[in-house]
Amino acid sequence: MTSRERVLAALNHEEGDRVPIDLGGFQSGIHLRAYKELLDHLGLVEEIHVLDPVQQLAVPSEQVLERFHVDTRYVTAGAPADFDGRIRENWRDGRLWHDLEDEFGVVWSMPGDQRLYMDISHHPLADATVRDLEKYPFPKGDDPSRFAGLRERAKAITGDGCFALSSGI
Repeated sequence: MTSRERVLAALNHEEGDRVPIDLGGFQSGIHLRAYKELLDHLGLVEEIHVLDPVQQLAVPSEQVLERFHVDTRYVTAGAPADFDGRIRENWRDGRLWHDLEDEFGVVWSMPGDQRLYMDISHHPLADATVRDLEKYPFPKGDDPSRFAGLRERAKAITGDGCFALSSGI
């Protein structure tokens, strides 16, 4: 049974050869610290990529996914081409903070000595009126640059029929 067949069987409430395993998306992510410790335990050395800086989620490598027989492969749309998603270091009240402003203008912050997850430190619509909402420059969900290469990545994952594609909103 392929991974894709296994996941489809589970979704259809049919018995497969084993329970499908999912790892690496927003819903089934692994924290950067936990991933680093996993790599150390396995004796693997690799560059760790970040899936979600707010939750501090790592992108598991194909080597790790194969090692644990993960049945899914995660793919998602990205930010628009003009989005600057860099984390900036700022000192406030004598403490180092890592700040990220998302597409909505929400600022997410994490103390430099914590490095577990980010909390909202500023929300531009916290005290908004209906008029403020009408004027607010919301991000464009249909910006084509969000989806650049998405079809190709999805086809590469599902092309041989082996893996189930997983995504999030």
